[in-house]
Amino acid sequence: MMIAILVAALWIDWRFWYRWRTLPEDPGEWPASYYQPVVELPGNPRDFFPAADKAARAIDADSLEAAAAWAERHNSVALLVLHRGAAQLERYWQGIGPDSLFTGRAMTRSLLPPLIAIAMREGAIGSLDDPVGRYLPEWRGDPRGRITLRQLLRNMSGLENPPLAGDPDPYSKNARISLSSDFRAAALDFDLENVPGEFFAFSNANAQLLGAVLESATGEAYEHYLNSRLWAPLGAGPAQLYMDRPGGMPAVYCCFRATPRDWLRYGAALAADGWVEGRRLWPVGWVDEMTTASPVYPNYGYQIWVGNPPGNGRRYVQDRQQAAPHGPPIQADGVFFLEGGGFRTLYVMPREGLVILRLGYFHPDWLTSTLPNLVLAGLRK
Repeated sequence: MMIAILVAALWIDWRFWYRWRTLPEDPGEWPASYYQPVVELPGNPRDFFPAADKAARAIDADSLEAAAAWAERHNSVALLVLHRGAAQLERYWQGIGPDSLFTGRAMTRSLLPPLIAIAMREGAIGSLDDPVGRYLPEWRGDPRGRITLRQLLRNMSGLENPPLAGDPDPYSKNARISLSSDFRAAALDFDLENVPGEFFAFSNANAQLLGAVLESATGEAYEHYLNSRLWAPLGAGPAQLYMDRPGGMPAVYCCFRATPRDWLRYGAALAADGWVEGRRLWPVGWVDEMTTASPVYPNYGYQIWVGNPPGNGRRYVQDRQQAAPHGPPIQADGVFFLEGGGFRTLYVMPREGLVILRLGYFHPDWLTSTLPNLVLAGLRK
């Protein structure tokens, strides 16, 4: 009888156990082949930004080359620099090219804030201070249902924060949210650990729950909403989301695969507060709001990193030592950036009209501030 129960339990979520059993040896870098199944976003591809004339570049060639050399030495696959709508640099390594799909890892969750703003503009979501229980029937009458959308966006939900994805423990909740056949149910299984609004913890569950809110509020699958409201209007081309199962829900917090050029398009739209080819994609002023840090944690806005930390690292959880190595301050006011595993980073500096994309893998000597400061040093005033 016990054997039958065990077999039934394994079969109920066989996809999870298969994924867990075949985890790559390197927990920090899963190959693209591991993210299966996927759903494709068709986008609506349009021409890329024009290349800056070499004689009229806004950034000194020596500074661009110094940035490219540093990126290459630090295990990068792509470095792109855009200044006021003109591509200043486009460099690739390790077999990656402008049309290669490359996962942004946790950069993926930074696609969420504009979608929330668009859903509010359309009337599907009322306010950022709405309790999530209004949109998630599973949490109506549950204390967790009183968490607000703003608290989820800021990673201040108070939900527990076990070790992040890649933990070999199959009973870790973050393993479940990474590997199971039901990402929504896995996110809803997280319990309260702190008072909502009082504690910062970078969390996969917070982002996945925001995706569930969007699906419930709009009545559309997340991949359809992302493609129709953001990805296609950007002029971006085909991209892929990692799915829990065929016809299920995509991972909202991680693993979106897009070309380097299309990642850069999103950065350009953020720099322009959503103004793309004569059309505003989200309400005016939204980028200022989503990049304003909370009083609790000064380096995080709405699912996006902001500014410079007081020390040399940005903590992922406010009372833990684990931190991203930041280095000296980035020499630009109002800088914000998307960041994913392996130090994939999309830097946006609206006041300078500058967007920098670095895609690649982990390197032990990485510092977040080095690349933008190398480029900024050559920016002609």
